[in-house]
Amino acid sequence: MDTRPAVPPRMGLGWLGPVAAGAALVAVAFFAASYLSRPDEAADPTARLIADLEDQVRADPQNTDLRVVVAEAYLEAGRAEDALAQYDEALRLDPEREDGLYGLGLTYRELGQPDQAAAAFQAIIEANKDNPNEALNRRLQGAHFYQGLILRDAGRYEDAINELRLALGLNRSDADTLFELGKTFALNGNTDDAIAAFDVTLAYVPDYREAYVELEKIATASGDQPRAAFARAMLLVLDGKEEEAIPVLKQAAEQAESARYWWGLGYAQERSGDEAGAIAAYRRAVELNPGELLAAESLRRLQAGGEP
Repeated sequence: MDTRPAVPPRMGLGWLGPVAAGAALVAVAFFAASYLSRPDEAADPTARLIADLEDQVRADPQNTDLRVVVAEAYLEAGRAEDALAQYDEALRLDPEREDGLYGLGLTYRELGQPDQAAAAFQAIIEANKDNPNEALNRRLQGAHFYQGLILRDAGRYEDAINELRLALGLNRSDADTLFELGKTFALNGNTDDAIAAFDVTLAYVPDYREAYVELEKIATASGDQPRAAFARAMLLVLDGKEEEAIPVLKQAAEQAESARYWWGLGYAQERSGDEAGAIAAYRRAVELNPGELLAAESLRRLQAGGEP
């Protein structure tokens, strides 16, 4: 049985960034699941899925839903050029179709054409300028997110920060947006803001490896040795090297008297099987900061004798 302490699941959808591409992605997942559950199908269920979708598009070529679904399947399979053709056709049939625009932006970005990707994402942003329910629109959040990445790649850091902040305003708990904002702050020379963004990222997703990597780099560069040591040690914990990390985390926690570092020590001790040490560390974190929710929840769980 795995007795390691639990951490919240990471938010975001991998290559899709912080948001889903909408109903089309759901449809692709549904079709894919149906093929994967049928052992009598060909050895490559993805290819069979795509072939079936292509048959449906040929049978109903004016159906924009099918066009978008097959485009999603192409993009998932790494066939960006084919995806582009289907998104183009879907948008020719329905120029305002938002999931088509979003997929088009993703596809152009995959093809290394940032200007065309930015135009697709900007069309979504413009279409939602007067939307009173914009906070519910995850594609709008994604459009700002990807605009931020495109602008950052172009060296326009201030503009990128503004776009990422707009994305964050639509979903303040999105760890991927917080992480990319932290990276952009760092590139722009905003060290304190970058560290704060990485800290909040890790408050939401404590096992976000890339955030520890970036935090360690910027803390080392700025001379914040306790924070750098904490980040390095947490990477060791994530690699299953708790015993090596524990003395480093203990020294960092005692040196900085940081609730977050005491949580990290408790987490490492719990993973190593030292429940008493973990309880003591979590308790110290809560004493220093009653708002340290990771430590408070872990302490409650261990004191109750419950599983994660």
